[in-house]
Amino acid sequence: MNDEILHIDNLSIGYQQPICSGIFARVKKGELVGLTGKNGSGKSTLIKSLLGLQPLLSGSVFMNSENINAWDVRKRSKDIAVVFSRLNQVPVLSVFDLVRLGRLPYSNGFSKISAEEKDQIHSSLELVGITDLKNKMANQLSDGQLQMAMIARALVQDTDLIIMDEPTSHLDIENQFKIFELIYKLAKETGKTFVVATHQVELVLQNATQLWWIDQGEFHSGFPEQVAYEQRIFEKLSQNRIKFNYQTGSFQFLYSETKSIHFADDGSDFSYWVRHALKRNGYAFNENSPIRIKVQNKQIQLNSTNFDSIESLLYYLEIR
Repeated sequence: MNDEILHIDNLSIGYQQPICSGIFARVKKGELVGLTGKNGSGKSTLIKSLLGLQPLLSGSVFMNSENINAWDVRKRSKDIAVVFSRLNQVPVLSVFDLVRLGRLPYSNGFSKISAEEKDQIHSSLELVGITDLKNKMANQLSDGQLQMAMIARALVQDTDLIIMDEPTSHLDIENQFKIFELIYKLAKETGKTFVVATHQVELVLQNATQLWWIDQGEFHSGFPEQVAYEQRIFEKLSQNRIKFNYQTGSFQFLYSETKSIHFADDGSDFSYWVRHALKRNGYAFNENSPIRIKVQNKQIQLNSTNFDSIESLLYYLEIR
């Protein structure tokens, strides 16, 4: 069974001139993909290209094995939902009616909605946690509440893929955490695929299955810690309020640790990212564990088996 939902093949994006070329990526159903890079690197252009708002310069994008370049607006809106950073103008509608807009691809304007669609709307409001706001006017919501309503609208659209373009860029730190926690919850509980463009790399790293990184016209993708380590992402984004101390670490995550390993490292940046990946995937550190992992000179050794990447180590631990 083919569980690949998105296949990007040698894509070139931009306007009169390419901003980023040679984009290759594959995304499986249910993945959470973090897309990051500096301002102007091409994140929003890539999203607009995937949404059909910006013509592709070259290359192809396939979704569920169909070339999306051949899709009309209605077909695209039934397969891809989008949540932008904020609305240019907040409509004077109740939250219920705002969320209901997600059903427009399946209807002719504000025709009478079915009982099934009402259930979908109520389920989305409940899943996002804003059922109590359904009768409140959208223009009376806080920024964080409005963004949650827009996420509920995307869920009601009933697409396989939800794309988010800087969904927390205008929110305070408390609401940034709330929105990312909500995204993680939805990715886990709905089985939908999420692509989230953000500067908040330290937040998206916690649960992303892939990281896409655009830098100086080059596209990189892969296992989050591996890409973050190889591309020195936190150093390159330090001008954008993201600070990181490679010696002491600056992030705190909540982990559900269910597996035990012995871990020895050489104090390098690479070993930090190996440790981070192991913790993020639920491994607790115990000196008495028979699973012994050692990192030295960018090489990973598990008992007598050697690995040259973080991704290959995690894959081996998963299947053993």
